[in-house]
Amino acid sequence: MSIALRVMLFVASVLTCAYIARKLKKSQIQVMDTVFWIGLSVIFIVLSIFPDIAGFLASLMGFQAPVNFVFLLMIFLLLIRCFLLSIRVSQLEDRLRNLVEELAIREKGKTGQ
Repeated sequence: MSIALRVMLFVASVLTCAYIARKLKKSQIQVMDTVFWIGLSVIFIVLSIFPDIAGFLASLMGFQAPVNFVFLLMIFLLLIRCFLLSIRVSQLEDRLRNLVEELAIREKGKTGQ
């Protein structure tokens, strides 16, 4: 992994950690979301400091370059996050629909009396 990529990865990860910590302090983000983003940042900090880990895993999995492994790891983790957010949105939509139905039933009961 090139020095430029390592520095960029380290700086971006540290800035992400600081930004997420600030959002958590202001209660603008949930704790589970914070755990994901801080965990992802820590993984990238470790990979930027110890690039041999990425090189070893890349060769173990058959990648030609460690940078390809890092990019694939990022894409994979973000796709998982996107899927989990889709599940959360579906659950919230169901809860909203149930609440609207319950409110409509209550309003119908008040006007029917």
